[in-house]
Amino acid sequence: MHKELASYFNKLEFKSSLLTYGDGPFGSRALRSALSSFFNDYFNPVRKVLPEQLLVAGGVTSILDLVTVGVADEGDGILIGRPLYTSFAKDVSSRAGAKMIPVSAEGKDPMGEEMVEQYEKELQRQEKLGTKIRAVILSSPHNPLGKCYSVNALKAYMRFCQKYHIHLISDEVYAMSIYKTPSNASAVPFTSALAIDTTGLIDANLVHILYGMSKDFSSNGLRSGVLLSQSNPQLLSSLKSIALFSWPCSVTEYYWTTLLNDRPFLDYYFTENNSRLAASYARLTAFLTSHGIKWVEGSNAGFFLWADFRGVLGKDINVVDDDAGAKREGEEEQVEATAVMSEKPAQGQVYKTSRKAKERDDWFFGKMMEAKVFIATGDAFFAEEHGWYRVTFSVPEDILSVGLERLGRVLEEVKRESGGGR
Repeated sequence: MHKELASYFNKLEFKSSLLTYGDGPFGSRALRSALSSFFNDYFNPVRKVLPEQLLVAGGVTSILDLVTVGVADEGDGILIGRPLYTSFAKDVSSRAGAKMIPVSAEGKDPMGEEMVEQYEKELQRQEKLGTKIRAVILSSPHNPLGKCYSVNALKAYMRFCQKYHIHLISDEVYAMSIYKTPSNASAVPFTSALAIDTTGLIDANLVHILYGMSKDFSSNGLRSGVLLSQSNPQLLSSLKSIALFSWPCSVTEYYWTTLLNDRPFLDYYFTENNSRLAASYARLTAFLTSHGIKWVEGSNAGFFLWADFRGVLGKDINVVDDDAGAKREGEEEQVEATAVMSEKPAQGQVYKTSRKAKERDDWFFGKMMEAKVFIATGDAFFAEEHGWYRVTFSVPEDILSVGLERLGRVLEEVKRESGGGR
């Protein structure tokens, strides 16, 4: 949708006022008014969203950084379920000094109510280690799973956060990127945390929503993100005092405000974007099926799906070679979950794998690099097992065709070289 958006923005008049500081460092009045109307019309909030409940900054990364500064002290922990969007680690740690604490599913459905048990177990374990847990971050819809949380799951997280009086931060940047195909017609629909009546579940001042231009509006180069906190004016006030360091761009604010207020174009844009996502999803899943590759079912959100390449890499992918110096079959070594970044994992967090599984992942990724096709490894998302990949399909049709053709050649080469498993 880049061409459509560029054409739209190119028709706008560049006003001299856009060369000024505008209304200040936490969002223009016009943008906050447009955003509040947008949330009211598209997110089905229980309570009407007001402009004074919003804070705008230069991207959702900046927003999460600000929120973390507001709710956590240096060394405090933020719980996030695995697999997870890797940049969360830097977002909460680089300035605020908080620690991302990955929560392992250990066989439970990471999108289900039962996952809350894992959060509670991890919270209790971390506090025994001396780390105070301050918040839960939900990627809703989920990155990289491409799925939505059910209403019951959202309520379960709210009860959990209330029990321990910790904040619930709902990152909803893919809220409008929901697509339907015949194969995912029964997928769980998106529900915003705004649409949940918090009465009897959680103190409303603990619930915060993150949103931005990067995903739903295909504009990650126009840095703009927003924090919506309906019942915590004290948090918003404190964050405004440091918003100077993430001052949003006046031009970006003008572009987004105009777009949000143009409902005919906005409705066209979302309809067309989701139609294209559905078509690309159908094409990718047909390709994966033809190669015997499974993926997490129920995907209906975002730009990607979570695919299981373990079968391609060999049935014994988690078995360690019983050679000199190696551990016996069935034993696992503990590998730090560095996830392609320099930060160390949170205290006590490990990545359970085998040496052979890691070698096979690296070997397969190397084959893809040789063929000039990229899909993101599970390492980059703190996956609990090697062999999982996030496959992005939100690219132009011609690029998707080239990518799938190259990936197909790699898969055929892997089969020839390994006899079905290396």
